[in-house]
Amino acid sequence: MKDYDIYHVGISGGKDSTALLLWAVNHSGFPVDKIRASFCDTGNEHQFTYDYIKMLSDKVHFIETITPPLNFYELAVKKGRFPSTKARFCTQQLKIFPTQNHIKQWQKQDLNVLLMSGVRANESEARSKLTEFAYDDYYMCDIYRPLLSWTIDKVWELHNQHGISKNPLYDYGARRVGCFPCIMSNKLEMRNIANNFPERIDKIREAEKTTGWGGTLSTFFSPSKVPSRFRSRKVITKKGVEVGVPTIDDVVDWSKTGMYRTSQYEFDMQDIVSCESNLGMCE
Repeated sequence: MKDYDIYHVGISGGKDSTALLLWAVNHSGFPVDKIRASFCDTGNEHQFTYDYIKMLSDKVHFIETITPPLNFYELAVKKGRFPSTKARFCTQQLKIFPTQNHIKQWQKQDLNVLLMSGVRANESEARSKLTEFAYDDYYMCDIYRPLLSWTIDKVWELHNQHGISKNPLYDYGARRVGCFPCIMSNKLEMRNIANNFPERIDKIREAEKTTGWGGTLSTFFSPSKVPSRFRSRKVITKKGVEVGVPTIDDVVDWSKTGMYRTSQYEFDMQDIVSCESNLGMCE
């Protein structure tokens, strides 16, 4: 591998990006003074994650915080809706674009940047098709995925080797920590959040009252998230059809029902749905 002026690591506060940072600083052989780490603050993180980022910055390597122009909730108000599985503008506006702008500042100085990603092949089918090294047309620089063939056990082993604990949110059942909650959160995660962090539900409930266009309010989760019997809010579509959508309280009620895989809505219990970005910005 050729030498680079900057070796960039994106940090989410999750297990994989933490492992990547530990590997880069302690095992990669890259000059530590050329390693740059950054964290995109979405404004939808739990305090545990902010505290965890600070700990990593103090103990492992300095992490610069990137603050997008609008946070998650401000962006939703501007868009008139919350993001969804088919319109994940949250990842684009809060992580991808800010990271691109961050990297551009180095490129404008003619610095050669290596973008490092902590994605792992066994996380999803899409990621299993990625290569360890490639050129990224979007960021206009080389991208390196050193953890691509790693198992989750190896990720935790590296944490233990360097005396770095995991983000406490994992002990509460979180599958990802990039947003809390994420629009991709599954049933068990929502049950755990409602039971352990009811203040997060309160925040979303208030946000649902002010997000939407033309008097039609948007809900944090899309209708497809829950069965129709849990969609208490009625809205009229542009075609004049009345449909039911679930409020955050509906989603919480649904999360407390049986956990057996009896319908299509139960299948996200075990399936890992990865962040839209192949950089693993939420993990």
